[in-house]
Amino acid sequence: MAWIDANERGGREHSRGTTRLMKTSFLRSRTVLVTPLVLLTVVLLENIATYKLRQLVRSVEVRTAIIFVLNGAAFEAAADWVSPWMKRLFTSARTSSRRRIGALGPWLFYAVAYGALYFAYLVVEIHGPSGLLPRSLR
Repeated sequence: MAWIDANERGGREHSRGTTRLMKTSFLRSRTVLVTPLVLLTVVLLENIATYKLRQLVRSVEVRTAIIFVLNGAAFEAAADWVSPWMKRLFTSARTSSRRRIGALGPWLFYAVAYGALYFAYLVVEIHGPSGLLPRSLR
């Protein structure tokens, strides 16, 4: 990891009395990789909920109002509850994969997570949101 002079970036004082700041890599940030996973998952769940809502509510005006409220509630819930929970889940899985597989573990984890989300979106594009539901809920 590279250190830069704190005068360049407004740093902090180290235990050795020197003032330095650690430069963090863009790709090392968990937030950069976890946040899209959370948002993509929320949007996928919203697509499924909207599909089921279209089956249950016939009135376009009422359905639109419900979707509007549900989307607002979903993003609020994602920001307050789902995002922190998923971040802990993904971070835990990433850490576990790092311990078991080594430095390749986190990259393998993100490849599998993004690959699974890609597959889910592909199923939605080919079969619609019902493709992700069990036959009994279609």
